[in-house]
Amino acid sequence: MMTLNGVLGASLIDYPSGSTIGTAGRGHGDRDSYDAGAADMIHATMQTAAFATVGQPAHVEGIVITAGNGYHLLHLISTDIAARMVLYVWLDRQVGNLAVTQRRLSAIAAQFSLN
Repeated sequence: MMTLNGVLGASLIDYPSGSTIGTAGRGHGDRDSYDAGAADMIHATMQTAAFATVGQPAHVEGIVITAGNGYHLLHLISTDIAARMVLYVWLDRQVGNLAVTQRRLSAIAAQFSLN
């Protein structure tokens, strides 16, 4: 993942607990705080009425947050094995390509179902 142009840092997070499973690249300072915040964002999104339907929750693949320090991409891994995990990537706005990064995150997430 770090071979993608513009990726500053990445984490694999267990979002129900907010625990960081692994990291790569440059951190944001207090990486645990950022990762816990990413988990909170997933919880907030999943509990919002706009993302739920009667009888069956809507499928959320990912969340993109644009900020002054870059794009923050949260991609949920939706396999039985890794259903609690989210890939979190911090992307430089000036150098990175948001669309390419999103496609690559989808491909990486798909690898979890193959292993």
